[in-house]
Amino acid sequence: MILDFIKNDPKLLSFIDCFPSIDSINNKLKQLNFESRDILVQTLTKQYKNTSFLNGKAKNVENNIGLLLDSKTFTVCTGHQLHIFLSPLFLIYKVTSLIAYSRYLNKNIVGYNCVPCFWMATEDHDFNEINKLSINDKTYSWNIDTKNAIGNLSTQSIESMLIDMKKALNYTQEGRGLYNIYYHAYTTNSNYADATRSILNALFGDYGLVVVDGNCKELKKLFTQDMKREITHNTIFKSIDDTNCTMRTKYKPQINALKSNIFYLYNNTRSKIEYANQKYTSLVHNKSWSKSEILDEIELYPHRFSPNVFMRTLYQQRVLPNILYVGGPSEIAYWLQLSKLFHKTDALYPILELRSFFLILSNKVLQFYNKHNLNDTDLFIDHSLKVKKIIQNMLNFETSDLKDDVNELLQRIEFKINNIDKFPQNSFLVFKKRVGNALTKLESKIIKFEKNNHKNLLDQFVSIEKKVFLNNNPQERVYSFIPYYMKYGSDFFKLLIEESLIFDNKYVILIEKD
Repeated sequence: MILDFIKNDPKLLSFIDCFPSIDSINNKLKQLNFESRDILVQTLTKQYKNTSFLNGKAKNVENNIGLLLDSKTFTVCTGHQLHIFLSPLFLIYKVTSLIAYSRYLNKNIVGYNCVPCFWMATEDHDFNEINKLSINDKTYSWNIDTKNAIGNLSTQSIESMLIDMKKALNYTQEGRGLYNIYYHAYTTNSNYADATRSILNALFGDYGLVVVDGNCKELKKLFTQDMKREITHNTIFKSIDDTNCTMRTKYKPQINALKSNIFYLYNNTRSKIEYANQKYTSLVHNKSWSKSEILDEIELYPHRFSPNVFMRTLYQQRVLPNILYVGGPSEIAYWLQLSKLFHKTDALYPILELRSFFLILSNKVLQFYNKHNLNDTDLFIDHSLKVKKIIQNMLNFETSDLKDDVNELLQRIEFKINNIDKFPQNSFLVFKKRVGNALTKLESKIIKFEKNNHKNLLDQFVSIEKKVFLNNNPQERVYSFIPYYMKYGSDFFKLLIEESLIFDNKYVILIEKD
């Protein structure tokens, strides 16, 4: 499905309004009618006021928050889980892609202002997905036991990690500067959401990145009617279930429709609300409601209710004047399931676009690939196929040449026996199959023998491959941005923004100079 999305395949137009382009942005702007600008700006101003920043709130961020009052201002948005120390490369790629799009649209959309917004997944409670980072093959972990929303967590328990991080970052001036950002964020902000905003401001504030925390009463009030509708009509489940029925004729849906799409967030615990026997129940909270009771509590205390992954998309579009969502492949895949939901609820369905994809290679890796006739495309094939190509390059002949030679011989044999009267053709076919099988075994033995002959070389290749794909995981999902920041400082982000492709989803390969 994502490959068809990249190709702008018309089959997908039954699930989305349009494909990403400057024209589709202009057309979508005609549909923008956002009436909650005052509340949004007041909320963002309050959130930033309650956050401690190392060198103060960035001026460009303050300007962009002010611009959101203007009816000619729209946002482009991405969101992500709040990984400790904002470590994974693909999180950084999301942010730099978003900034690249906002800069492009500010230059190319006349009469409008575009503000980049990062939606923090502060209500997510999958702690084990965000509590680790790896730097130079060493893993650091934030170890606590919690069922709370991530953004509500106390930063006190991060102090022991800061000691380890100081040692890891102390080797360069840029690393020490990054440590100061982390130290200030995690020791002067009491909760994880504010600390993360502080870090994002220090790293990307100069680009005007506005950080949004949806886990607040003021914004949840704007979403009250949608939460009530979900209780009374189960709109999300019905819309997505209908879409999935259509989608399954062409694609596999990313996520199945869920009957329960709201969590209860109370007393430092987030738990899914289930419906059975005319009652709504949060088992962890040992709490149940009738329909009228839960509707009343949503009205009075909307901040106690938390959207799941599907509902969060609708929430985001309710509280932001958002035109474009920039996300990874899995995100775009589930957004493609949601257009019917947005149409049913009269919410603006955004244009979808994939974030940028980068692969960072050292000169050492590039030289190895070139030496062994591996090209750019070979970077993305399976490891075993790469090894086979390396071995083929080491041989004085191609094993495929053996097949050509044998096939030529078999053709000559077949020609001769065809002149033999009443010779059973099946006998030759059996013989030909046996020869083919024997040749395949011989090729495997040749490759295996050459692997043993070049064991040191292949061990070196395994080490090199870890910098590209570790255990078949893309570099961006395994490695941290921190080592690159320690080398290049903020210039690393500047490069990613400059090299981000606009309305183009090619993989970008960056080569590090020695």
